[in-house]
Amino acid sequence: MTSLLLAETKRLWSRRITYFFPALLALLFVAGIVIAYFVIEGDESNNVDFVTDIAGGVDAREILGPVASLLPVMAFVIGASYIGADLKSGMVEQILTWEPRRLRFVAARIVAGLVSAAVIAMVLAALLVLLLYILAALVGTVEGTTGELWGNVAAAIGRTGLAAGLFCAFGIAVTLLLDSSVASITGFVIYWFIVESFLLSTFLPKVAVWLPVTNASSFGSGDDVERIEGSVFNDSFEVVRHHGYLVAGLVLVAWVVVSVVLSGAVFDRRDIA
Repeated sequence: MTSLLLAETKRLWSRRITYFFPALLALLFVAGIVIAYFVIEGDESNNVDFVTDIAGGVDAREILGPVASLLPVMAFVIGASYIGADLKSGMVEQILTWEPRRLRFVAARIVAGLVSAAVIAMVLAALLVLLLYILAALVGTVEGTTGELWGNVAAAIGRTGLAAGLFCAFGIAVTLLLDSSVASITGFVIYWFIVESFLLSTFLPKVAVWLPVTNASSFGSGDDVERIEGSVFNDSFEVVRHHGYLVAGLVLVAWVVVSVVLSGAVFDRRDIA
């Protein structure tokens, strides 16, 4: 199993998307911080405080912001491409000639993807925190940072990495179920932008609180999952807490476990010759 894991990890890291997608996000982080610097520098009334304005306090629940959901989505795409390209090219058939145990092969891919995506996401999250710290140091203040704050920041980075790793496994599983990386990536992006982010959160908030991206974002940032009570169309609504980030992590694990079990069962019986 060790040799199979090493081979699958090497195969993942030999793919260009494994480098290009994170590199693109890193460039966007840098560009965003540079733009923010010149905007803030041009307004002398602005004074960014790293603790209150960026971290959101000692609990650091605002430190990663939207990135807590963006990095898992990146991981989903990497995972879907990782297995989908080999399904399309026939590489999976060749691999199964020397590793005929399909579930063992799937398990190796999922573990390799989960660990690799977690590492990539944590590096990107740490980079963003570093850039935000530099920004605050240049145009404001970093006073008030404590060991407790940095401990919470490190925990947020670790949780975001874990969420990304789980989403990579999720992407592998969904692609195995659909037998197409194009279908899984396209469908997921549409689902993320339209279905979960807008339609379900607005019209079916009781359903939206159990969905994967929402819970991945909550788990990574350490914030609560919230839902809307009332109607957003007549301003008679309020946002209430539904569950905490630890429950959100369990919900995310449940999504991944169910998808992995289903995809393994389907793949184990599928004729891929």
